[in-house]
Amino acid sequence: MKVILKHIHTIGIAAVLLTLAAGCSKYIDKEPLDQFSDLDYWNSEDNVKAFCWGFYNDIVIGYSKGAGFGRFYFSTFADDQISSSFQNFDKNAPSGDGNWDFDDVRKANLVMDRVNSVPMDQTAKNHWNGVAHFFRAWVYFRLVKRFGDVPWYSKVLDISQDSAIYKPRDPRNMVMDSVLADLNFAIANLRSKADADANTINKDVALALKSRVCLYEGTYSEYNEKDNARAATYLEQCKDASTKLMDAGYSLSDAYRSVYNSNDVSGNPEIILYKKYVTGTASHSVVGYTNSTTVMSGLNRSAINSYLCTDGLPIDLSPEYKGDEGIKNVRANRDGRLTATIDTFLCYQGTLVYGMSSTTGYRIAKFLPDGVVKPGDVLPAPYNETDAPIFWIAEIYENYAEASAELDKLGKYTITQHDLDISVNLLRKRGHVDSLELSGHQGTAVNGVVFVDPKKDADVTSLIWEIRRDRRDELMMDGLRFDDLIRWHKLDYMDSQKNPDIFVGAKVPANPDITLNAQGYLLPYSAGTERTVQPRDYLSPIPTGQISLYTNGELKQNTGW
Repeated sequence: MKVILKHIHTIGIAAVLLTLAAGCSKYIDKEPLDQFSDLDYWNSEDNVKAFCWGFYNDIVIGYSKGAGFGRFYFSTFADDQISSSFQNFDKNAPSGDGNWDFDDVRKANLVMDRVNSVPMDQTAKNHWNGVAHFFRAWVYFRLVKRFGDVPWYSKVLDISQDSAIYKPRDPRNMVMDSVLADLNFAIANLRSKADADANTINKDVALALKSRVCLYEGTYSEYNEKDNARAATYLEQCKDASTKLMDAGYSLSDAYRSVYNSNDVSGNPEIILYKKYVTGTASHSVVGYTNSTTVMSGLNRSAINSYLCTDGLPIDLSPEYKGDEGIKNVRANRDGRLTATIDTFLCYQGTLVYGMSSTTGYRIAKFLPDGVVKPGDVLPAPYNETDAPIFWIAEIYENYAEASAELDKLGKYTITQHDLDISVNLLRKRGHVDSLELSGHQGTAVNGVVFVDPKKDADVTSLIWEIRRDRRDELMMDGLRFDDLIRWHKLDYMDSQKNPDIFVGAKVPANPDITLNAQGYLLPYSAGTERTVQPRDYLSPIPTGQISLYTNGELKQNTGW
């Protein structure tokens, strides 16, 4: 269990400061000769850089070594995949939650406090100050998404400062405004991509995080808080940051999967920041888990049906749709992002292929290196070394399109065909899908034919519905879907009573080892397995162990827990 004292604890060199402070004496004014003092450490840019490497290990999460951690494929708790073991919302507040962690906030504050005294030029001081502001913003963004109100710590605290450490939670909006201020500071002070070390935090990376943060906060404000003025402010900031990146020389690679399945993405024109993996130093399991006899977490029927046909129409409207009797029909005339994401065969209990099976029958192919088909074609888990994208231009295109459409809906911007053509239509083109066209105010068309998806939610426009669809399909299994459902106030998509297709797989012939529904679709879970959603599920509970540490009673639980 992580306790609140993590607020004042850090690792490595920073911890020495507390040791020295506790052990100092009025009779001794010299630093101990056998210890590495805090003041001795902050004496060069190389030391600052070395200290900041810790942020990358703690905060920059890419591929994972196992289920339950990391983005990409393993982030199954949403409405797209079916895990081999049933996943549900918390039913009771836990005593501990590793996500309630302020270690890296303290480390960032420590850098900000020390960096100006380090002997280096002002440009270097500005840059590392920007790095610290960037990572503090990222940590707090994650905390707010999970817990809502959290205590904001803007400076390094001493262990004796109980009242400051055990402070009440600050309002989420205040914290998110501080996050935006941190990101704007980082953008103004970080080195450019050309001047920074390769594949490290730079101005472009800060713009990418700002694009993601501001889209989240803008739509969260609109759909959860009904605060359109705040929504517009953040969506305008998202659009501005996205535009700067779209003008910075990034472009789409020819192959959709190349961002996800390559051992070296350093030359990929889409990549803004990536995580490097090297066997023996740092490796992962994403390839192994989709290329072994371990049961895969396959895409569900809801996810498969979200992909368009190549004529740009939903499957319920397109004459190109061949139905779902067999994998060949499922893949026929479909968005290339679907055919790159699932394989050409179905595999499930009783009908294994190369010993492999999937919970839904659909074999995940998106993360497999080119040419990999069966176990043995590549190193098994956990020795995979394909690079993981952290920020890349495809997400920025999606952010730009959505922010533009939302601002238009709020009366703060007039979206144009050009806005779609420089964002989602580039992604659709790569997937060999006809372009999305504007029709009237927030209407949609393809090839001049106006259409409205019959499955569209009544509370969103056709344009926003199609942009959200494109985001889902482009970023499938990329670890962003749960956040999207939260900010749109659409957790009901994860309610199996309201959206039964989330627990339904492929249409397959019967065999004794599987369970099918009345229509012949694979059911991964036993009859009666359900997931329901409550209003409290939009925020995680505060760990009760943390609450008990506040003897002043200042740490309050989230509503409903």
